Amino acid sequence: MANIGIIGWGIVGQATGKGFASNKDNKVYWYDKFRKGGKSLDFVAKKCDFIFICVPTPMFADGSGTDLSIVDEVVARIAPKIKGAKRILVVKSSVVPGTTRSYQENYKDTKFIMNPEFLTEMNAFWDFMHPDRIIIGAEDEAVGLELAKLYRGINGYEVKIFITDTTSAELAKFMANTFLATKTVFANEMNELSVKLGINYDDVKKMVVADPRVGEAFLGVTPFGGFGLKCFPKDTIGLLGLARKLKVDLSVLEAAWKKNLKIRKIKDWEEIDGAVTKNKSRSKK
Repeated sequence: MANIGIIGWGIVGQATGKGFASNKDNKVYWYDKFRKGGKSLDFVAKKCDFIFICVPTPMFADGSGTDLSIVDEVVARIAPKIKGAKRILVVKSSVVPGTTRSYQENYKDTKFIMNPEFLTEMNAFWDFMHPDRIIIGAEDEAVGLELAKLYRGINGYEVKIFITDTTSAELAKFMANTFLATKTVFANEMNELSVKLGINYDDVKKMVVADPRVGEAFLGVTPFGGFGLKCFPKDTIGLLGLARKLKVDLSVLEAAWKKNLKIRKIKDWEEIDGAVTKNKSRSKK
C-alpha cells in the first residue's frame, strides 16, 4: 500500500489523485490552499510516501517565459519537511527543462522526480488511466523505479514507461506540446493556401495523412485559427524563454508563435485561470 499526497487539487491534481485511488491498496490525501476539504500541508508531508506537486506554472504576460514561483513556494515549504526521509517529491507541474535538477541540487537530502503529465482538460481522468507513455525523470534511477512500480499498480505492464534524468523528462513534455502547436499553425497555413487555390483543404489532408509518418492529429482547422487554451501557448512561451536565456536559436518555434498570434482570433489563454501571470515579477529560480 502507498500513501499518496497531491498538492494542488485542480484538473491535473484530481486526475492524478483519483487515478491512483482506483487501486484500493492506495490512500490519497490532498492539499490545496484555495480549496476546502483537503488535509494540511504538514499532514501530507508526514503521512505520504509519494507527494505530487500539481500546481499552475503560468506564462508571463509579456511573453518572456514561465512563472515558476508557485512551484518554487511549494518546494521551499515541503522539501525541508521530508528531508532525509524515504518520501519522494514528484514534480508533475510543467516546469522548464533544468528546474527539477536545480531543486535536487538545492535540497540534496530530498528525493525528487519529474513526472510530466499529458492530459487533456476534457478527459483528464481517462487520459491518466490510458496513457500513451509514462515518463519518469530522476537523478537516481532507483528512485525512479519506485514510482514506476506505483504506476504499474494501476496501468499494468502494457504501457511503456521511460525512466530518464529529470531534464530529459522536462524537455520531452515541452517538445511534444510545442511540436503539436507548430503542426497546428502549419495546418492553418495549408488551409489558407488551399482557399487561395480554390480547393478543399480537408480533401488534401486526407491524402496527406494516409502517410503514417504524418499523422492526422492536430491538422484540423478551427474557426478561431491557430492554437489556444492553456497548455500549448504557455509551453511555447516557456521553451522560447529558456532558449533566449541559453542563447539557442529556436527560430522555427518563434515563427510559429508569431504566426499564431497573428491568426488566432481569440487569445483565450489570457482569460484562463493559471495560464498567465499578469504582472512583471519574476521567479527567483
